[in-house]
Amino acid sequence: MSEPFTGLNFRVEIMLPGAAEPLCEAAFAECDGMEMRFDVIRFREGGDSTTHLAPGPASFGEVTLRRGMTTSFDLWDWCGAALQGQPQRADVRVVMLSEDGEERAVFRLWRCLPVRLKAPRLDAMHAAVAIEELQIACEALTLEGSEPKRPPLQKAELRELDEKLQKEVNKERWVVLQLNPPELRVAHAEGGARLDLDVWLEGESVRESTARVAHFAPPGPPVRFAWGKFRFDGRVEAMEETLDGFAPDGRPLRARLALVLRGSVTA
Repeated sequence: MSEPFTGLNFRVEIMLPGAAEPLCEAAFAECDGMEMRFDVIRFREGGDSTTHLAPGPASFGEVTLRRGMTTSFDLWDWCGAALQGQPQRADVRVVMLSEDGEERAVFRLWRCLPVRLKAPRLDAMHAAVAIEELQIACEALTLEGSEPKRPPLQKAELRELDEKLQKEVNKERWVVLQLNPPELRVAHAEGGARLDLDVWLEGESVRESTARVAHFAPPGPPVRFAWGKFRFDGRVEAMEETLDGFAPDGRPLRARLALVLRGSVTA
């Protein structure tokens, strides 16, 4: 029978891109909030009294780290970079240790961003340690050594077509979407089909990326939206661009493009 781990000995390593050492020398006294949650979609079938369940997307909790404040202000510098519109995504290892310091289990938090940094509570009547709190959000939580094998992620593309909508042309103008759309909305009607989708972009050169997509906006050339085996051939009927997350110099760092295509599903 295996013995349960204790939560007393642990180490937290917050590694920024290109850094040789973790932030704060891993000196955290508490770590709380590591959790994984799966949404469940519930629906009813007519004539059946039971509720059917379908799997939904996974989400991950926000992790709170507490430590005694020292002269190391790494956490404040990390949050300060986000405040200046230059957020740095960190990978975090939470290492559970045995009494003799051996690693027993390692939780990995991927592509983390700071959510909240709380200064310590000060009380002149008590000589307690000044505790500061950092709350971070992550894109994924895994147990090291038990990570699921994920297949390569197929990226959606916008490919230029000739005027007859038969051949793919001008490959240098094709756009590989930075993030796949969370959903596709296809409406079938007399005279053709309509495809609605949202394209999300981020980064220092987000305006260059939006300009590449805008190449297909009216009166642009015919386009094929290709994602795996799904194909939609037609023309961009409308494109609405929303910019946010501006840097201090006015440069947008994020964009959402709402595209409307008119044509037909070909595969």
